Amino acid sequence: MQYVEQIITNMRAAATIFPEPVPGLDVVEAALIDFRLSATEAAYRDARAIRIRKDKKKQLEYLLSELAKYVDTIANKDANVVLASGFSLPKEAQSYAGPVPKATHLRAEPQQVGSRRIKMKVDRWKGARMYQFQFRKKGETEWITQFSSKSTCVLEGLEMFQEYEFRATYVGISPEPNYSNLVASYVV
Repeated sequence: MQYVEQIITNMRAAATIFPEPVPGLDVVEAALIDFRLSATEAAYRDARAIRIRKDKKKQLEYLLSELAKYVDTIANKDANVVLASGFSLPKEAQSYAGPVPKATHLRAEPQQVGSRRIKMKVDRWKGARMYQFQFRKKGETEWITQFSSKSTCVLEGLEMFQEYEFRATYVGISPEPNYSNLVASYVV
């Protein structure tokens, strides 16, 4: 609600830049007032009032998106004009083209007794296209790799009562891995 109020105030102050907004600022302000009143009514958890609030919110969001199109047309890619309207600028797209960060908080959780499974978890990274999990018996040198589209995976068919070592890396634009710290666990 404060964001919409800010837009209305700024656009009225910049009437020379935005002479005839579509939809009109009075229409947007009326929708804001309707939404504010419906939000107050919905505070008492009445199912009908909650539904009305949702409808009023959708209407206000629609009017705001239409007003944003008008501002975008007037601004013609000029960031200063967009800011004068009270709208915020879209965030710059973040590039994940560099080296991947080191995978963090790797956890190995033995599953049900006798299942011979370990569930692997690592913190998510927005730039990850895949997650690469590796494991080996303690003392061996060769790693076995398993890829996952999620930040978790289940390793199956491990030998019972054996200690394994685990590591993980994010797979991003750069093909160079940056493995987490090693984690060890026994399989039960």
